[in-house]
Amino acid sequence: MDITNLPMFGAIKERLNWVGQRQQVLSHNIANANTPKYKSRDIEEFDFQRVLRNHSSATRESNQLKRTHRMHLSGHNGSAAANASVKTKAYETSPDGNSVVLEEQMVKMNEAAVQHSTMVGLYRKHLSMIKLVVRGR
Repeated sequence: MDITNLPMFGAIKERLNWVGQRQQVLSHNIANANTPKYKSRDIEEFDFQRVLRNHSSATRESNQLKRTHRMHLSGHNGSAAANASVKTKAYETSPDGNSVVLEEQMVKMNEAAVQHSTMVGLYRKHLSMIKLVVRGR
């Protein structure tokens, strides 16, 4: 069995891919900060609810929760409503039509770097927990 095919690792990998794509789009925005008529871009927000639905539907048939003792809690398959994200337009456009605000892009790059560090930390933590279980300590 390949450990990296576990649902938690799959979700972390998807989030890391999203963060990488976002960093690429933001770096293009920064590189074109002086290009006339260039419009600032961003990618669609990461939909964690969709990732959970995909992973749960793929494993639902094989991993159904079963109540094996009368004191066990029954499983819940309901989903919470996802928070709607509103796309905001750039509040500043230069006279040549460029809508890149460097400060705004740098804040977004910092957010992406923090998200990347968080996901790498989670990945490492899950690997270390699996290693502990395998070693029996």
